[in-house]
Amino acid sequence: MNPKLIMRILSQTDMKTKLRLAKVIPKLGSGDEIAKCMLCPNMCLYACPVFDAERRLTVSPSVKSRIAYFGGNEAIYHCLPCDACKENCRMEISVNDSLRKLRNGKYGDKIDGWLKKISKRTEERDGRILYFPGCRTFEFGLFEKNVECLEKLGIDFALTSEIVCCGMPYYEIGDKRYMEYFSRLKKVASGYERVISSCPHCVSVMRELGIRAEHLLTVLRPLKIGGTVSYHDPCLMARKLCLVEEPRDFLKACSLEIAEPAFSKKQTACCGYGGVYRLLYPENAEKIAERRRKQLEFEVVTACPACSAALRGKDLAELLLEVL
Repeated sequence: MNPKLIMRILSQTDMKTKLRLAKVIPKLGSGDEIAKCMLCPNMCLYACPVFDAERRLTVSPSVKSRIAYFGGNEAIYHCLPCDACKENCRMEISVNDSLRKLRNGKYGDKIDGWLKKISKRTEERDGRILYFPGCRTFEFGLFEKNVECLEKLGIDFALTSEIVCCGMPYYEIGDKRYMEYFSRLKKVASGYERVISSCPHCVSVMRELGIRAEHLLTVLRPLKIGGTVSYHDPCLMARKLCLVEEPRDFLKACSLEIAEPAFSKKQTACCGYGGVYRLLYPENAEKIAERRRKQLEFEVVTACPACSAALRGKDLAELLLEVL
């Protein structure tokens, strides 16, 4: 479609017409969702944590799509994999998923240096189920706690030092090195009954690869704890893995009362630490985290290593360790 025609449509049509055009726009291959998004009147703007932190239209969902359509570069990295846009989009478009296909690997060396810095080799351990920590679990010091929790619960799990990261950071920025990680992960996972991980993003990536993967929550056993907590829904946990009631049922089984924050379940508010946004734009990520922290009244419990670090809360395994 002619770019000049697109710009004419954008400047001269009302909201109703734009919505109708977005639904009937001819197929444009990989650029189809980008084109639909750029035609939309930016209904998801209010839900975008990146726009809220940076306060400039350049990084709003629809404008990022417009920039991407016309060959722009930098703005398309200012995005989180939270899918808040998709949750509030009548056409269910994930802007981050669309932009990921157009990123060219910029910042790959920065990701490489960060990953080498935080990676940690684990001891080999045999078991039917492979526990795959993921790089964020190592970064935020949760690996040992998760292992201790699994051991005390008597879970039959394996550990391997063959792979530390699922490749998500490279995948997010379009660096082709992610293919090596994906290939290795599939090979390693094939030797086990299934894979469990405490990182929702790792689970999501593995499922995309056809690996039978589940969140750590599925093997944990509730213990009586008591008290009141604010449960924060990790974005990918609620929106991509569709685990919304399960963590709540688990906490209730631990005799905990759940104080629901202003934004919860599939309408959760992002913590700002997901994907690689925090690595590229740390100050803005912290603004998002600070805003979310103010919405959580009681001790924060969550089910993601990045979220627990951002919100200064506890992961599920940490919670259980208090009484194990």
